[in-house]
Amino acid sequence: MLSTQYKKLFSLNVYHGYHLNSGSLSYDDLDPDLKVLNLRKFNWQDFLYIRPTQKTSRIFKRFQLLIKNVNQGFIVFARVNDEEVQESFIRLDQEMVLEFLIGYKDPYFENYTAMKPLSEDRMLFANFQPDHFQGLSFDLLPLESEDRPFSDDFLVPEENFASYFADLPLNIIETQTRGILMIKMQGENGTLNVTNVNGTLKVNPPVFKIQFTNRSTYWTYHHHASNSSITTNNVKPLTKNGFVQIIPDSDFDEPNDDWNELQFPNPSVERIRIEANNYYSEIYI
Repeated sequence: MLSTQYKKLFSLNVYHGYHLNSGSLSYDDLDPDLKVLNLRKFNWQDFLYIRPTQKTSRIFKRFQLLIKNVNQGFIVFARVNDEEVQESFIRLDQEMVLEFLIGYKDPYFENYTAMKPLSEDRMLFANFQPDHFQGLSFDLLPLESEDRPFSDDFLVPEENFASYFADLPLNIIETQTRGILMIKMQGENGTLNVTNVNGTLKVNPPVFKIQFTNRSTYWTYHHHASNSSITTNNVKPLTKNGFVQIIPDSDFDEPNDDWNELQFPNPSVERIRIEANNYYSEIYI
């Protein structure tokens, strides 16, 4: 009796500098052992959800696809023929699009992510140019090998995003949805294709990537005893790991002896204010 076989169709990795960097050092510059440690602790599901729409869930059942979440992202598998593992058990429609809703699990996600507040825009990650969003300028979904972190180039106006789901019941699209991931079997070009042009599965399935950069802010320290405040003269990175040292003589424009005697903790991500397009972290000592 032959067993059911599945083969990787494609995968998506999700990275975030806030969770992977250490203090002022980026992940790529870390000692190899610290890299391993930070990556071992990393789980993208701590701050985001990316889940299939109801339409895509039906496609998964119809074409016998499976999705598996892993710490760095998720993998989509296709059931394959017993005798030819590069052919799907049910032939995949080359125009088929898999859609995934994106939202925040961490309410402070925008505080520590280098992005503008998504009040009027939504994220769009796609390996092709969807007809509905024609005429809008946005970047295509990066591959793992590319260095194209998240920016405004992956945003579309909220009204265009909402109109894409206009025919669906209101409860289908959650109010907290901040974006959509769209994967078409035949992408915008050969490198972005999920399947070969003849419909077979690729020997080396594509690995897509969504990479977020951690936000840097000015750090404002409020000293309760002296009823005074002081702000760093340059922005500092927000990171979950490591520590960014504050040196009063160089990090403040007007240091004094009272401040030199104090300890300067790194800020939490809860207290952020925006002023004149600058971001400030509030720390009380």
